Amino acid sequence: MGWVTLTLRKQTLKACISDSQFRDIQLSRETRSIERHLAYDKSCYNSEKQRELADAKSAYMDIRNKRPSIDSEEYQQWKVEYAEAQEDYQAKKQDIQDYYDDLMEEIELEAKEEQDRIEDEKTTLEAELQAMQSELEAVSEQIKTDIDSSKITLS
Repeated sequence: MGWVTLTLRKQTLKACISDSQFRDIQLSRETRSIERHLAYDKSCYNSEKQRELADAKSAYMDIRNKRPSIDSEEYQQWKVEYAEAQEDYQAKKQDIQDYYDDLMEEIELEAKEEQDRIEDEKTTLEAELQAMQSELEAVSEQIKTDIDSSKITLS
């Protein structure tokens, strides 16, 4: 009659295994979602970075394109303005690149931390799942043994 209790345990284990497998699927989806979100964020920030760099360069290019003739009196003044514009552009360019590099590093770090957390949970879940499956096999075998030993034999 012990096989009845074991049968109930078997059903409970099957339900727990099913729930664990579902959670494993959810964790895999979360990982893919994080990767998609990271790729989207990187794409958006790269677009913003390129736009800001283009804006910074356009101010520099405006001055460069207004270059007067070398023989004119304005040339020396233009040379000074051009050197300042070039210096400003290089500084702005470096600031923009540093800002977006830091931003990318930050979002990648956040994504990595979340992926590590999910991976740790998956590892724990897989160990628990394996233990439950081993117990299920043992319970199934014990049920079979109990049923076989409780058979009425007619001789």
